[in-house]
Amino acid sequence: MRVTSRHGSLVIKVLVTGRVFGKEVYLPLFSREGPVNILTGSHADRDTNTPAFEETAVRIKLLPEKGTNPLKPLNFRFSGKPTPQMGVEVERKWRRKDYHMPGTEKLVQIQSQKGASSNGGSC
Repeated sequence: MRVTSRHGSLVIKVLVTGRVFGKEVYLPLFSREGPVNILTGSHADRDTNTPAFEETAVRIKLLPEKGTNPLKPLNFRFSGKPTPQMGVEVERKWRRKDYHMPGTEKLVQIQSQKGASSNGGSC
């Protein structure tokens, strides 16, 4: 697919899914085919003074199919299965035998070196 904006053009492999709706396009920030920043300009949101990357209008042209599926076979979306885990399962992490809740470990007293001043001199 060729994605073109008024700032530049990029040819990339795509995967069409139901995760993006309407007339929206999602492109990862980093791509093997080239930096997505060539499609964006230097304009900023007036209210927040932050880059307005999400407001970049693009034109899409489908090119003849060439190459392999951009998703790696181990990616969970490759098989059409949903996300394997919903959110962060902290309770499962807390139950692990090797996990220690922050602040519950024994505190370590830092020993000062000989000759250092009592006000925290250099080491």
